[in-house]
Amino acid sequence: MRTFEQDLQEAVAYHGHLCSGQIIGVRMARKGLQLLGIDNPEEFRDLIVYIECDRCLADAISTVTGCKLGKRRLKWFDYGKSAATFLNTATGESIRLASIKKMSPPEGADLIDFYSDIPDEDIFSVTKVKVNYQDTDLPGKPRAATVCSKCGERVSDGRHVTIDGADVCKPCAEGAYYSEI
Repeated sequence: MRTFEQDLQEAVAYHGHLCSGQIIGVRMARKGLQLLGIDNPEEFRDLIVYIECDRCLADAISTVTGCKLGKRRLKWFDYGKSAATFLNTATGESIRLASIKKMSPPEGADLIDFYSDIPDEDIFSVTKVKVNYQDTDLPGKPRAATVCSKCGERVSDGRHVTIDGADVCKPCAEGAYYSEI
């Protein structure tokens, strides 16, 4: 396993700057990996990480674990929480870590020094959880596909809904984040 310093350096290089979220994210990822007994995340292909925010922490966790959205090994839920669940798909074991309190270093403090003195248990809650996932959530090629009966766009891996017997994409069924102009 890489050192904390190596992981942080890689996360900062990817993210673009050093911040508290990078340090917390690196520590959270390393703790999750440790609790699942994963020594080399670069070679371990049975890990899926569920991220609950779209902040700096997410970049750090992705970088340390090697889990990427495009590889379907990183799942994002917009819960607005500094939390992540680490799932070993080979064993079904999963651990959720969540930031338990906001810690702000004093103005001008060295971030690495500030956070290095705080034990993990003062930063994170750790909970064994069961992740409910389907085969269509796993990495690899799409296992199923359909075409939306309203817009005609392709929908992969069971991400559609069925209304009155017709397959419909979620934006057509529930409303989209965008609107046509």
